[in-house]
Amino acid sequence: MSVAETRVDDHEGPWTVEDVLALSEHPARARFELVDGVLMLSPAPDWDHQTVSSELHSQIKAALARSGAPSHSGEAVNVTGESRLFIPDIAVVDRAAAPRGTLAAPLEAAVLLGEIVSPFNWAADRILKPALYAQAKVPVYWRVEMEPDVRVVVHELDVATYREVATVTGKQSVDVAGVFTVDLDLDAVRRELEG
Repeated sequence: MSVAETRVDDHEGPWTVEDVLALSEHPARARFELVDGVLMLSPAPDWDHQTVSSELHSQIKAALARSGAPSHSGEAVNVTGESRLFIPDIAVVDRAAAPRGTLAAPLEAAVLLGEIVSPFNWAADRILKPALYAQAKVPVYWRVEMEPDVRVVVHELDVATYREVATVTGKQSVDVAGVFTVDLDLDAVRRELEG
C-alpha cells in the first residue's frame, strides 16, 4: 500500500507520529492529531473559525515583521513531540527549527500555540491541549473563545502549568515570551466576522 493510500481503518495498534503523517487527507478535511498512541480526529473548522484564525494570524505576521524576531507563524500546521502531533490553529515557532519544506515543526521550538474553541473541541482546547503544551514547555498559549463574543485569553508558562495573564476583548499589545509584541485588534476581527 502506498503512502497516499494509507487510511485510518487499515491501521492496527498504537499510532506513531510517522503513521499519522503518512495518512491521506480526510475527505471532509478533518484534522488528525496524536497523543501518546491515540489518534484524535477533529471536524474541519467552520467559516467563522477560519475568519478569526486568518485575522489573528495576519496580526501576528505583522508583529513578527516589525520585530525582526527569528520566528515565523502558521495556521493549522503540524507540530510534533516524541509521541504527539498537534495541529494548533495558530503557531509561532523558531525559524531555524522549521525551514522551508518542513512537514512538522518540533514542539520544543514553539514560542506560541493558539487554539480557537468550538463546540466540537472545547474540552481539548480548554483542558487537554493546554496541559500538554505546558508539559512541553511552550512559553505562551492563547485560547480564543468565540462565545458569547470573540476574546483571546492569554496564558504564560509558570513552571509546569499555565497562568492566565490577560483577556483581550478589544485592542491591546501583548508580549509573546519576550520574543515579540503583537498589537491585537479584536475589533478588526469582529469587523471581518460581520463583513
